[in-house]
Amino acid sequence: MELSQKQLMSFQQADAPFCIWIGAVRSGKTYSSIFKLIDLLKNGPPGDCMLIGVTRDSIQRNILTELFRFLGFGLPPSKTTETKLYGRNVYFVGASDESAVRRIQGSTLAFAYVDEATCIPAPFWRMLISRLSVPKAQLLATCNPEGPAHWLKKEYIDRASALKL
Repeated sequence: MELSQKQLMSFQQADAPFCIWIGAVRSGKTYSSIFKLIDLLKNGPPGDCMLIGVTRDSIQRNILTELFRFLGFGLPPSKTTETKLYGRNVYFVGASDESAVRRIQGSTLAFAYVDEATCIPAPFWRMLISRLSVPKAQLLATCNPEGPAHWLKKEYIDRASALKL
């Protein structure tokens, strides 16, 4: 798979602590963000990684299928909640509601990838940010626009420069 000019540019510019790909369905955000994820798996700060989606099934369908295809590795079984890639632990966490916060409490992460970030509960997002405590940690996320009143837009995207994201 070759990246378009816009996808390549988004990959190259994804060096901030928070990198959020926002766009319409089929706009190419997943491909460029997964290439950035692969780069972090290979060259990112040492430590664990977490892949997050609304459910474990959505992680398999939306992230792992493409990730493992790009890597040329066999896809992990659909019930697996973790694997090892490039010597690091990679955890798969579904976050369909606020109770998912318990699944990540106590984690120390070098980076995380969130699929469909606008579908993740705000308390989970806040806890995830607090778990990214390794120096040079990064959060990668994809989402479709949800509107001007959504918590992700109001609290993070609109305030990115003030938050130094």
